[in-house]
Amino acid sequence: MSSIGTYEPQSTLWKTAIYCHAPVRFYIVYLRYKYFTSIIQNGCLIIVNLAVFLNVIENLTLIGLTHWTSSQNYKYHELCFKTFIGTSVFYMLFICILLTKYRRRPNITSREQRSVKLKWRAFITNVTSFVFAAYFFLRHNSLCEPYVYSMFGLAEYIVVISNVLFHLTTAYDLQFNFMCVTSKGLQVE
Repeated sequence: MSSIGTYEPQSTLWKTAIYCHAPVRFYIVYLRYKYFTSIIQNGCLIIVNLAVFLNVIENLTLIGLTHWTSSQNYKYHELCFKTFIGTSVFYMLFICILLTKYRRRPNITSREQRSVKLKWRAFITNVTSFVFAAYFFLRHNSLCEPYVYSMFGLAEYIVVISNVLFHLTTAYDLQFNFMCVTSKGLQVE
Protein backbone atom coordinates (compact mmCIF):
# COMPACT_ATOMS: atom_id res chain seq x y z
CA MET A 1 0.00 0.00 0.00
CA SER A 2 1.61 3.19 -1.15
CA SER A 3 -0.24 5.20 1.48
CA ILE A 4 1.62 3.56 4.36
CA GLY A 5 4.96 3.01 2.61
CA THR A 6 7.59 5.57 1.79
CA TYR A 7 5.75 7.21 -1.12
CA GLU A 8 5.01 10.90 -0.75
CA PRO A 9 2.58 12.61 -0.44
CA GLN A 10 0.50 9.45 0.13
CA SER A 11 2.30 8.54 3.35
CA THR A 12 1.90 11.99 4.87
CA LEU A 13 -1.76 12.22 3.83
CA TRP A 14 -2.51 8.80 5.31
CA LYS A 15 -0.75 9.58 8.60
CA THR A 16 -2.46 12.96 8.86
CA ALA A 17 -5.88 11.39 8.28
CA ILE A 18 -5.30 8.70 10.93
CA TYR A 19 -3.96 11.18 13.50
CA CYS A 20 -6.76 13.70 12.86
CA HIS A 21 -9.63 11.26 13.21
CA ALA A 22 -8.15 9.37 16.19
CA PRO A 23 -9.89 11.63 18.76
CA VAL A 24 -13.23 10.96 17.08
CA ARG A 25 -12.55 7.22 17.17
CA PHE A 26 -11.88 7.41 20.93
CA TYR A 27 -15.05 9.45 21.44
CA ILE A 28 -17.00 6.74 19.61
CA VAL A 29 -15.41 4.15 21.94
CA TYR A 30 -16.82 6.18 24.84
CA LEU A 31 -20.27 6.31 23.17
CA ARG A 32 -20.16 2.55 22.58
CA TYR A 33 -19.24 2.01 26.23
CA LYS A 34 -22.29 4.00 27.35
CA TYR A 35 -24.48 2.05 24.90
CA PHE A 36 -23.16 -1.37 25.97
CA THR A 37 -23.50 -0.63 29.69
CA SER A 38 -27.08 0.48 29.11
CA ILE A 39 -28.21 -2.68 27.28
CA ILE A 40 -26.02 -5.53 28.58
CA GLN A 41 -26.94 -7.38 31.77
CA ASN A 42 -25.22 -6.10 34.91
CA GLY A 43 -23.55 -9.46 35.54
CA CYS A 44 -21.61 -9.09 32.28
CA LEU A 45 -20.30 -5.56 32.78
CA ILE A 46 -16.78 -6.84 33.47
CA ILE A 47 -16.80 -8.34 29.95
CA VAL A 48 -18.08 -5.02 28.57
CA ASN A 49 -15.20 -3.26 30.32
CA LEU A 50 -12.73 -5.78 28.92
CA ALA A 51 -14.16 -5.42 25.40
CA VAL A 52 -13.97 -1.62 25.56
CA PHE A 53 -10.40 -1.82 26.88
CA LEU A 54 -9.52 -4.06 23.92
CA ASN A 55 -11.14 -1.52 21.58
CA VAL A 56 -8.99 1.26 23.06
CA ILE A 57 -5.85 -0.85 22.53
CA GLU A 58 -7.03 -1.65 18.99
CA ASN A 59 -7.27 2.08 18.25
CA LEU A 60 -3.88 2.82 19.81
CA THR A 61 -2.22 0.09 17.75
CA LEU A 62 -3.85 1.46 14.60
CA ILE A 63 -2.01 4.70 15.34
CA GLY A 64 1.16 2.66 15.94
CA LEU A 65 0.74 0.80 12.64
CA THR A 66 0.48 4.14 10.92
CA HIS A 67 3.43 5.68 12.71
CA TRP A 68 5.82 2.73 12.35
CA THR A 69 5.63 1.34 8.83
CA SER A 70 6.97 -2.11 8.07
CA SER A 71 9.62 -0.67 5.78
CA GLN A 72 10.89 1.81 8.37
CA ASN A 73 10.62 -0.13 11.64
CA TYR A 74 9.49 -3.69 11.11
CA LYS A 75 9.82 -4.73 14.78
CA TYR A 76 7.37 -2.13 16.10
CA HIS A 77 5.08 -2.46 13.10
CA GLU A 78 4.89 -6.22 13.63
CA LEU A 79 4.14 -5.78 17.35
CA CYS A 80 1.40 -3.25 16.58
CA PHE A 81 -0.05 -5.51 13.87
CA LYS A 82 -0.19 -8.57 16.12
CA THR A 83 -1.70 -6.54 18.94
CA PHE A 84 -4.19 -4.90 16.57
CA ILE A 85 -5.34 -8.27 15.21
CA GLY A 86 -5.58 -9.88 18.65
CA THR A 87 -7.46 -7.03 20.29
CA SER A 88 -9.80 -6.50 17.36
CA VAL A 89 -10.72 -10.19 17.05
CA PHE A 90 -11.44 -10.57 20.77
CA TYR A 91 -13.30 -7.25 20.90
CA MET A 92 -15.52 -8.36 18.01
CA LEU A 93 -16.10 -11.79 19.54
CA PHE A 94 -17.02 -10.41 22.98
CA ILE A 95 -19.38 -7.81 21.51
CA CYS A 96 -21.08 -10.35 19.23
CA ILE A 97 -21.64 -12.74 22.14
CA LEU A 98 -22.79 -10.00 24.54
CA LEU A 99 -25.26 -8.55 22.06
CA THR A 100 -26.56 -11.99 21.09
CA LYS A 101 -26.95 -13.60 24.52
CA TYR A 102 -26.71 -11.07 27.35
CA ARG A 103 -29.02 -8.17 26.66
CA ARG A 104 -31.16 -6.82 29.48
CA ARG A 105 -34.27 -7.13 27.37
CA PRO A 106 -34.78 -10.24 25.25
CA ASN A 107 -36.91 -8.56 22.56
CA ILE A 108 -34.79 -6.51 20.20
CA THR A 109 -35.79 -4.29 17.32
CA SER A 110 -35.24 -5.25 13.71
CA ARG A 111 -32.51 -2.60 13.55
CA GLU A 112 -30.71 -4.25 16.48
CA GLN A 113 -31.16 -7.68 14.91
CA ARG A 114 -29.63 -6.42 11.66
CA SER A 115 -26.71 -4.90 13.58
CA VAL A 116 -25.93 -8.16 15.35
CA LYS A 117 -26.25 -10.17 12.12
CA LEU A 118 -23.86 -7.82 10.32
CA LYS A 119 -21.44 -7.91 13.26
CA TRP A 120 -21.32 -11.72 13.18
CA ARG A 121 -20.78 -11.74 9.42
CA ALA A 122 -17.98 -9.17 9.64
CA PHE A 123 -16.38 -11.07 12.53
CA ILE A 124 -16.44 -14.42 10.69
CA THR A 125 -15.12 -12.80 7.51
CA ASN A 126 -12.38 -11.08 9.51
CA VAL A 127 -11.18 -14.24 11.23
CA THR A 128 -11.38 -16.34 8.05
CA SER A 129 -9.49 -13.80 5.97
CA PHE A 130 -6.87 -13.42 8.69
CA VAL A 131 -6.27 -17.17 8.67
CA PHE A 132 -5.78 -17.01 4.90
CA ALA A 133 -3.52 -13.95 5.23
CA ALA A 134 -1.35 -15.72 7.82
CA TYR A 135 -1.16 -18.83 5.63
CA PHE A 136 -0.14 -16.86 2.54
CA PHE A 137 2.35 -14.74 4.50
CA LEU A 138 4.07 -17.81 5.97
CA ARG A 139 4.00 -19.59 2.61
CA HIS A 140 5.50 -16.55 0.89
CA ASN A 141 8.28 -16.26 3.47
CA SER A 142 9.18 -19.94 3.27
CA LEU A 143 8.74 -20.69 -0.46
CA CYS A 144 8.57 -17.28 -2.20
CA GLU A 145 6.21 -18.62 -4.88
CA PRO A 146 4.78 -16.36 -7.56
CA TYR A 147 1.51 -14.58 -6.65
CA VAL A 148 1.45 -15.86 -3.07
CA TYR A 149 2.31 -12.43 -1.69
CA SER A 150 -0.51 -10.99 -3.82
CA MET A 151 -2.89 -13.47 -2.23
CA PHE A 152 -1.62 -12.36 1.18
CA GLY A 153 -2.29 -8.74 0.18
CA LEU A 154 -5.83 -9.57 -0.94
CA ALA A 155 -6.57 -11.42 2.30
CA GLU A 156 -5.09 -8.52 4.29
CA TYR A 157 -7.37 -6.06 2.50
CA ILE A 158 -10.36 -8.24 3.40
CA VAL A 159 -9.19 -8.23 7.04
CA VAL A 160 -9.15 -4.43 7.00
CA ILE A 161 -12.48 -4.07 5.19
CA SER A 162 -14.26 -6.54 7.49
CA ASN A 163 -12.88 -4.69 10.52
CA VAL A 164 -14.16 -1.39 9.14
CA LEU A 165 -17.56 -2.95 8.38
CA PHE A 166 -17.80 -4.32 11.92
CA HIS A 167 -17.19 -0.87 13.34
CA LEU A 168 -19.61 0.73 10.88
CA THR A 169 -22.43 -1.23 12.51
CA THR A 170 -22.07 1.25 15.36
CA ALA A 171 -24.38 3.48 13.32
CA TYR A 172 -27.17 0.92 13.91
CA ASP A 173 -26.42 0.77 17.63
CA LEU A 174 -25.98 4.40 18.58
CA GLN A 175 -28.75 5.70 16.33
CA PHE A 176 -27.66 9.30 16.16
CA ASN A 177 -27.79 11.39 13.03
CA PHE A 178 -25.00 13.92 13.41
CA MET A 179 -21.69 14.33 15.19
CA CYS A 180 -20.72 17.98 15.33
CA VAL A 181 -17.61 19.81 16.48
CA THR A 182 -18.72 22.92 18.34
CA SER A 183 -17.13 25.42 20.70
CA LYS A 184 -18.29 23.09 23.50
CA GLY A 185 -16.54 20.06 21.95
CA LEU A 186 -17.98 17.03 20.14
CA GLN A 187 -21.74 16.72 20.32
CA VAL A 188 -24.12 14.12 18.94
CA GLU A 189 -27.67 14.74 17.82
